[in-house]
Amino acid sequence: MSIEKKFRKLDDITHVLQRPSMYIGSIKPHTSKKYILVDGKMCPLELTYNPGLLKIFDEIITNSVDEHKREGSKLDTIKVNIRGGKFEVWDNGGIPVVKHKEEDQWIPEMIFSNLKAGSNFDDTEDRTWAGTNGVGSSLTNIFSKEFTISTCDGKNSFFQVFSNNMRDKTNPTIKRNKNNHTCITFTPDYEKFGLDGLNEANTDLIKKRVYDIAGCNPTLKIYLDDVLINIKSFEDYIKFYREDYFFETNKDKTWSLGIAHSQEGFQQISFANTTETYDGGNHVDYILSQIISQLREFFQKKHKVDVKPSELKNHIQIFLCSTVINPGFSSQTKEKLITEVKDFGFTFEVSEKLIKSILKSEIVNSVLDWIQQKKSADENKLARELNKNLSKIKVEKLIDAKGKDRWKCSLALFEGDSASSAFRKYRDPQSQGAFSLRGKFINAMEITNQKLVGNNEVVNLMGALGLKLGQKVVPGTLRYGKILFYCDADHDGSSIVGLLINFLFKYWPELFENPMVYKAETPIVVSKNNKTKKKISFYTQEDYNNWMNSVNTKEWEIEYKKGLGALVDDEYKEIINNPRLTQITSDEMSKGSLNIWFGKDPELRKSELLSNNIE
Repeated sequence: MSIEKKFRKLDDITHVLQRPSMYIGSIKPHTSKKYILVDGKMCPLELTYNPGLLKIFDEIITNSVDEHKREGSKLDTIKVNIRGGKFEVWDNGGIPVVKHKEEDQWIPEMIFSNLKAGSNFDDTEDRTWAGTNGVGSSLTNIFSKEFTISTCDGKNSFFQVFSNNMRDKTNPTIKRNKNNHTCITFTPDYEKFGLDGLNEANTDLIKKRVYDIAGCNPTLKIYLDDVLINIKSFEDYIKFYREDYFFETNKDKTWSLGIAHSQEGFQQISFANTTETYDGGNHVDYILSQIISQLREFFQKKHKVDVKPSELKNHIQIFLCSTVINPGFSSQTKEKLITEVKDFGFTFEVSEKLIKSILKSEIVNSVLDWIQQKKSADENKLARELNKNLSKIKVEKLIDAKGKDRWKCSLALFEGDSASSAFRKYRDPQSQGAFSLRGKFINAMEITNQKLVGNNEVVNLMGALGLKLGQKVVPGTLRYGKILFYCDADHDGSSIVGLLINFLFKYWPELFENPMVYKAETPIVVSKNNKTKKKISFYTQEDYNNWMNSVNTKEWEIEYKKGLGALVDDEYKEIINNPRLTQITSDEMSKGSLNIWFGKDPELRKSELLSNNIE
């Protein structure tokens, strides 16, 4: 390859046409969800459109909007007509019809046919319009088969036609004219965009852009195809999207804000100096940071949960019309504002009133729902992991039954290790197993799965029984057919039994619908006849009192049993081989009663104690 072919110098027009993405973005079909106007409402639809084509239209209409914003401008009307693939943008402002002395070129021709010409190069000027680089209008000319300039400045009129992608032009026609207007008419070179002509999707998005401009500039009268767009404020514009929203604007209306609940993740419709910032930017972050910091504090204080900013953001839709001095964008396509907050030239403080409205809105409710769903999802994940590992663990403190017919087997739950040796001595190894509890069992009423699976005793008990979180118990599928509670006949023992019932009933209430859960009674008094050596065990104080009144107590040795640890071998043998069992059924409890005794609210327990005269 020759040096001349390897290294080339392109003229401006050729460079723009060969590298369009550098100037107007992609000229290839792009499919995504975009808002368009349908029956008077903005509706999100999946459309295939051409971003570059939309950009060259936007460059022309933005010129008119920018001129309206200049100090002293009398431009207050813009008319857009779209006919047969041809665009016409008219405004009642005129471009000076004079020759530039240094360039020896008429001003209208210079600004519409040169990539580096315009009125936005004074960096000492505080600009509140969108144009910055002076290339936009000429880009539209380059991408058009025909581009016509018609303008009057109150003294003279100017008319000129460009064609063939700005390579050809007519000589300007200058006439005396006292009117003021500018009309730019152009027919895009659709072949350059891979199109046969102006299709419906691109037309809808261009019309939507005209509505955007009307919403951001309520002092402008904007016509679309000879019909006035009746938008008097940015709030009117929001109403095309939502009926339920919160709105506020600052005193000089340089910033206007709408906030609504989003069910589809974070959504934003934002503008900086009328330019739609599809990708948001620092102006959107500036507002969101104020709102999210308040929301985060609210959830921390009231609901004791730290919600990440990104998670809160997912429940918000924001509508923002902002004004920024000398705006900077991420690219020529101006999809993201990159001006630093300190350089905005304006401030906007989200009011306390708006924050209070948000805190009472569906936004907060949806965050709470999400928190609960996430909590459930996390707990379900933990449950799945636990269930997967249960079959692999070696259960501590388990004396396992050896029989194959597991439904015939019973598992005795004891307080501590004191009964282990006696149980091993007198049990039937084929049908009887035992598990030793370590003191007071966990209160499962308000506990999370995360804390539950972190409790070794709970995990071991589940492993011993074959229970799995989130899985309903089917009779005959557990490792044991009966669960027997062996606890001391005192307040501590009753408390442990209650906590075990609470745990099992919370996660597997069906256990209590079948004859599976029992309390094994333990003697509180044992009487031994000194002569006959006969022993009698009493399980209630009432039974003992009745018996005592019917015998000569001098013939008997009376011993009060202070728990299982006080039993001797033959007494253990009796409660292991011939236990007195009381079945615990679902009819004897409810979630409500368990909540009274094991829930968070102490007032419920106080009321229950008072109603039963218990001190």
